[in-house]
Amino acid sequence: AGASSVPVYAGCARPLAQPEPRSNLVHGDDGLGGAALPLQRPPEAQHAVDFIADTLLRAQPGTITLIAVGPLTNLALAEIKHAGVLRRAKALLVMGGAAFRRGNVTPHAEFNFWADPVAAHVVVGADAPLTVFGLDVTEQARMSHEWIESLSELPGRSAQAAHAMLSGYQTKEHLLHDACPVAYAIEPALFAGERHRLSVDWQPGETEGRLLASLPQGDDGGALLMRRVDGTRLLSLVRERVAQLP
Repeated sequence: AGASSVPVYAGCARPLAQPEPRSNLVHGDDGLGGAALPLQRPPEAQHAVDFIADTLLRAQPGTITLIAVGPLTNLALAEIKHAGVLRRAKALLVMGGAAFRRGNVTPHAEFNFWADPVAAHVVVGADAPLTVFGLDVTEQARMSHEWIESLSELPGRSAQAAHAMLSGYQTKEHLLHDACPVAYAIEPALFAGERHRLSVDWQPGETEGRLLASLPQGDDGGALLMRRVDGTRLLSLVRERVAQLP
C-alpha cells in the first residue's frame, strides 16, 4: 500500500509437516496475480515467528490484534515456542477453514488450513480469542467484474495495484476472502457469527485440513465462527479505504 515505513518480517518458507503446496493457479506465479509490485524496503533481520512472539510478550495482554490471511505456520510456531502466547492477543482474526461449506482445494478443506493443517490445529486449539472467517462467510463476499474495473479509476498506486491483483485472480468466482477479517477489525457490524467449539483434522488423509465445528459445552465459550456478511457494505468499505491509500 505504499507504506514504506511499515517493517516486513519474513516467515517460514514451508509448512510444519508436509511439502510446500502451490496456489499459482489462483494467484499467479508470484502470488500477486502478476502485479509485479516493487519491494519498498528489505525484510527485517528478525524472523517473523520471533517478532510475533516478542510483540505479544512485551505488550500488555489484550492490546494486540493479530490478523492472519494465509497458512498459520508462523503463528503456530510462535505458540509452540512460547506456550500460551496467542492467548495474550486482544483478538486473533483468521481467514481460513470451511465448517459448513464444501472446501475450495479438496471437498473438505479450504486452502489455508489444508496448506498447513498441523499449524491450523495448533492455532485453533490454542485457546486464543479466536474469530474465524471461513468459506462460510467469505464466499458471500463476491466482486463483480465491474467493481474490480472501478478500482482502476481511483487515484494512487495502491488502487492500481489492487486492480492488477484482483484482475489476475484466476478463478471462476471473484471472492474477496482476505479482506473479511481486516474489514471486521474496522467495522465489526458488517458481520454476524455464532460461537462454536472448533478443531482441525490434521491427520494425513482425505479430510486433512477440515475445520470441525460443534456447539460449545458448559463454560466453554468456543470461538466465534462468522456466518454472514453484508457484501454490499463490505465492497463499499474496501473501495473507500483503497481510495485513501497513496
